[in-house]
Amino acid sequence: MRKKTGYAVFVVLICLVVSLSQGCAGKDNRYTFREAGITALKEGNYDEAIVSFDKAIQSSKGLVQKVDIDILKYRAEAEFLSGDYKQAEATYDKLIKADGKKSEYFNLRSIARAEAGDLKGALEDYKKSGEIKKDFKTPGRLKALISVGSLMEKNGSLDDAMSLYQEALTAGEKSAGLYNRIGLLNIAKKDYDSASSYFELGLSAEDGSTVPELLFNQAVAREYKGEFKEALELMQKYVSVHGPDEAAEREITFLKTR
Repeated sequence: MRKKTGYAVFVVLICLVVSLSQGCAGKDNRYTFREAGITALKEGNYDEAIVSFDKAIQSSKGLVQKVDIDILKYRAEAEFLSGDYKQAEATYDKLIKADGKKSEYFNLRSIARAEAGDLKGALEDYKKSGEIKKDFKTPGRLKALISVGSLMEKNGSLDDAMSLYQEALTAGEKSAGLYNRIGLLNIAKKDYDSASSYFELGLSAEDGSTVPELLFNQAVAREYKGEFKEALELMQKYVSVHGPDEAAEREITFLKTR
């Protein structure tokens, strides 16, 4: 009887060890695939990254843990950068269900929807994000604003886009990217004085150096105003600061003839 009991205990122990080792292997695989995905993402191999992130998620065997949320975020980023905006949207759907209705997720899903051409969905997500947290420092908030506004502009709804941008200004947003967008919108409306003013605000903003096209656009606005000398100086400054490019060189050649 004792022999049978001892054998039974031995079998249970063996099963326990095997079970634990399989669990550890699954965990190790999950992190291995995660790291492989991150490496591929950084190298711009987005499809490869997505495959690795999928394998990492499959290794979790349906148990949603903190690391799985992290992996889903990376996968959504890879899907977005690969141009698969619909799939990125679907992944943000999963994140919202798994990790709650966070402002960040609505912002990022708004951007994906805007890139996919879904203005209604993008605007809804942008507004939902604002209801949760209006702070434009929330990840993706400013980009969501500009993505939604840009799509409105593309669809010909210039007044709606301007209203959206003005709401952000009223809320205290003073980023160079927003000023640049409003400047471009004013150029589209042929209000070159206003465009020039907003580009100047952008250049003077705290993050003005992060939006190199501000200087180029300011030069274009001055050109439209007939201020060719000032436009040439600005375009030459743009090239000296940010390096030559075909469009800038073409503008400089033209302005020298005026």
